Amino acid sequence: MKVLVISDTHRNIQNVIHVIERIRPLGVSTIIHCGDHIGDAHKLKKLYPDIEIYAVYGNCDGMAYPEEYTRVVVIEQVSILITHGHRYGIKWDDYSELLIDAEAEGAKLAICGHSHSAYLKKEKGIILLNPGSITLPRDSNYPSYAIVDLEDGRVKDISIMQIIENSRVCTHPAYTLYKNK
Repeated sequence: MKVLVISDTHRNIQNVIHVIERIRPLGVSTIIHCGDHIGDAHKLKKLYPDIEIYAVYGNCDGMAYPEEYTRVVVIEQVSILITHGHRYGIKWDDYSELLIDAEAEGAKLAICGHSHSAYLKKEKGIILLNPGSITLPRDSNYPSYAIVDLEDGRVKDISIMQIIENSRVCTHPAYTLYKNK
């Protein structure tokens, strides 16, 4: 199963719609939205009622929706901790507290946003993933997102992609660094 991971849409879902239309034929049936603006996840659910969407609050979200700041879901027998990241020091590239919570929850994958910068690293058997921002990137000029491939209770593969000129897509440097280790 392929899962689209996005964060920090900030009331602009045009790139998300473009990505969904592009990757949906590849078998993407689930989206994880890591906050800022959770209302965008609700809009996507209305546009794509057949896609399962998991979302959490971000620091720019009000309290108008019932979702939490952090939650654990199981998809394809893989335990995934989802959070925005603003309560974890993510903005300063400190993923240590996220790792501690992921360990405590028994998660194989911990996903967050907040920094608007992509990040991918495996520590203590747990994959830490930040897809960057699909709307307002800080680590480059190009919006980014991730595709997580889950199979038989394991994370089979993860790709972080960037949307570049003329709607072309390329691999994000954070993904290249992860794969080359």
